[in-house]
Amino acid sequence: MSRRNIIVFVYLLIGVCQGGAFETGRAATAIVSFESALTKVFPDAPPPQGKPSWDLALARGERESFQLLILAGKAGLKNVSVRNVFRGKSGVEAELSLVGFVHTSAGDPRPWAKTEGAGRIGWWPDPLLPNRPFDVAPGETQPVWVTVYAPPGTAPGKYEGALQVNFGNGVERTAAYHVRVFPVDLPALQHFRNAAFMPPGNLSAHYEPAGGMNSPEFFELYKRWVRKAFSQHLGPTFDMMMGWNQESFRSPTTSGPLGPTKEMALGRENTHLVWPVLGNSGSYDFHLTDELAAIGREYGMRQFSIAIFNREETWEQHSEAMKAAMADYLKAYASHLRGLGLLDDAYVYNVDEPPEEQWDTVRNNYRFVKSVEPELKTWLCLNQPKAVRDLQRYTDILDVYIRQYKSSEVAQHLRPGKQLIWAVCVWPHEHPNLFIEYPGEDARVIGWLTYRYGISGFEYWGLNQWGQNTGHRDWANFRSGGTRTSWQATKFPWGDGWLLYPGDRGEPLSSVRFENLRDGFEDAEMLNVLANRGKKKEADALAASLAPAIESYSLDPAKFQAAHLRLLELLRTVQSSAHE
Repeated sequence: MSRRNIIVFVYLLIGVCQGGAFETGRAATAIVSFESALTKVFPDAPPPQGKPSWDLALARGERESFQLLILAGKAGLKNVSVRNVFRGKSGVEAELSLVGFVHTSAGDPRPWAKTEGAGRIGWWPDPLLPNRPFDVAPGETQPVWVTVYAPPGTAPGKYEGALQVNFGNGVERTAAYHVRVFPVDLPALQHFRNAAFMPPGNLSAHYEPAGGMNSPEFFELYKRWVRKAFSQHLGPTFDMMMGWNQESFRSPTTSGPLGPTKEMALGRENTHLVWPVLGNSGSYDFHLTDELAAIGREYGMRQFSIAIFNREETWEQHSEAMKAAMADYLKAYASHLRGLGLLDDAYVYNVDEPPEEQWDTVRNNYRFVKSVEPELKTWLCLNQPKAVRDLQRYTDILDVYIRQYKSSEVAQHLRPGKQLIWAVCVWPHEHPNLFIEYPGEDARVIGWLTYRYGISGFEYWGLNQWGQNTGHRDWANFRSGGTRTSWQATKFPWGDGWLLYPGDRGEPLSSVRFENLRDGFEDAEMLNVLANRGKKKEADALAASLAPAIESYSLDPAKFQAAHLRLLELLRTVQSSAHE
């Protein structure tokens, strides 16, 4: 017997002894257990021991995830199905997804390999596929992702949930979990000014709507994705209202550049106007952006980009015609936003990550925007610590990378009235980051650190930079069968540039990383509430206990769970008990 088979046999034997395995004849059918959402569970490796039940604590309006693990016996499993039921009083909801897997290779980009090694090569969990019948190979493990939601107004108290597992061979099992809803409310309007790019041209290129990008069909699809992103606390506010994109046109399969696809120009040449502001007539049309703004404000959106400068073009290379056209655009958009009371939320994105030879261009671009419309803000993302000292006065919103926060001394150089955002990207690659091959705690701790350091929000460069996967709609099996996918690597480390996957029929699919990032920012929102209600000392101490510093935070899922519970208990002491 191989070492792996011996380990699987031991797990099955333990499961039989604990009552977690189910027998058909003399062979164990499967072991069912619960595991934290922070734990990466691999299909072809021995799973963590797990727990026979799960306890969950929620605020009203909050979502929280965990995993149900199904370890198949030596015969394997076919056509397994899982459904959720709540016993007794209703009020909470649960969404089930199947954890899908992507396959890494030895030659994939791993900038951390020199210090951390390549790590595990093979199948990694990340895409969350729709719940449907599935198979599990002999001795392998399939995680089922469970996200429980307590809608606003849910009665506080204890709820009993159960996952009913049908093994497809006449054997069934019910795995119980427990939900405690606190008389505490997650704010409906998000405090943190998080922002991401979600290029609409990438969505259109993947799904190829019959009516084209400027059709009602595409707009309905796009709004669905916008809502999904906001519900995960990372709205696409970089580009969802951006009607001027001076970057060069690019292919939808080109991961990385910030430029628009040609389709976004609606067939026009020699223009920087793009959808959703560019209308069929070739002039400004703000009716789509008005609708998108209304969606954003449902979630508390307080800032959004309306234009972006070309990162490859210097101030001297800006033609007079380009500057005149951009000035006309900014004036028209600003006037429209002023009428809606939204001008204070708008900004122009300056040169992205400017090298030193572009610093004068950054300054001139800033002066240009202020000369056209003084009330318009600008956003500047810097990836050189020394640039912070020289350029921070030439922006209203400063964006630095989390692992350059200290080396840039941005806290010392930031002037009053400036807003500070931070980000992660392919570089710097140090923890925390959002690569698939990084621990789940990396994603969740970002929210805690954002609160701890008093940062205004978090920025991420891509929700749907899918590279060569764009247009491959059969990358996963959405009907039945296995959960290994044919998703391909891009030129960046695995997961860099996408947190959402394209589901069947336009459905946005979340990821293991995005779920944990969301849970961390929901924690951050409640830490902020606690601090604002006279308990800042307690909120700060709790955040420091979990994440003492950017480079030092817990990698223990149990500590995250305990900190989340403690946060709810502290909030209960300051929340009105009127609903109890």
